[in-house]
Amino acid sequence: MKRNPAYRLGTFKAALALTKILPRDIGQEIAAAIGRASYGVCRDARETMCANLALATEKSGDALDELCRANFENFLKMLADYFYCSIAAPTQIRTLIEDLRGFAHLAAARERGKGGILITAHLGNWEMGGILLALDGVPLSVVTLEEPTTALTKWREEYRRRLGIKTIAVGSDKFAFVEIISALRRNEFVAMLVDRPYANSGAPVRFFNHDALFSNAPALLWSHTDAAVLPAFVLQNTNGRYTSLIEPPIAMDADAAASSQRIANAFESIIRAHPEQWYNYVPIWKDDGRNMDEN
Repeated sequence: MKRNPAYRLGTFKAALALTKILPRDIGQEIAAAIGRASYGVCRDARETMCANLALATEKSGDALDELCRANFENFLKMLADYFYCSIAAPTQIRTLIEDLRGFAHLAAARERGKGGILITAHLGNWEMGGILLALDGVPLSVVTLEEPTTALTKWREEYRRRLGIKTIAVGSDKFAFVEIISALRRNEFVAMLVDRPYANSGAPVRFFNHDALFSNAPALLWSHTDAAVLPAFVLQNTNGRYTSLIEPPIAMDADAAASSQRIANAFESIIRAHPEQWYNYVPIWKDDGRNMDEN
């Protein structure tokens, strides 16, 4: 799947410059308008996302079209807040959070002393989750693929570093796995997206009653560290603020396939409840029932 041509450093810099001069509410209105316009222009992304949501929700016709339009609009509003959080004061960021749920699970993981693997999906505002933890002094590293260009990779690393978050880029760095293990053994936390596997890291699961691939990284990391595996999400509420949610730890065991399936089950449940915020614009299921092994 080709990257969107707008996904480049120049676009990020332009969006950040605009964010610096606009109040958040105006930025959200502009983002929503761009989302509505993009729905009619970005044909490939629209068709792919609608196909994903049709399978996940079993909707069709006008109901599916309405859902997909809302998805595009919400995605651009999420991006606007991504840039807003890069310039906002910690107190301003905290005011965006309306509800905190399940943070006792995070505290329990820290008390175990074995670190925590925070797993999330392309759902809601996943970057904000890391920001909230960093603001509370939680030692956190975000696991990600390298960006299309070195310049953009460095820009996003600096974005996270300013907010107190480390970045561990996987792919070309053969020592990345060791770095992740070391962080967990220091009783730190690592966060990763797992609903689209990194290259050659897919574990077969049943997802919305079809065969798909999820990242096998949580099961592999757990086998080396016994770290708690915690689903975590930040979901946008209808009033524009957010609910931050950490769910109970996933039961992991030596059967990596079964562990990965439990993760898929947990993700299926929350995606089913919030399909308007599941931003997957790449094929999740191929015609033969498998999804693309890429991030």
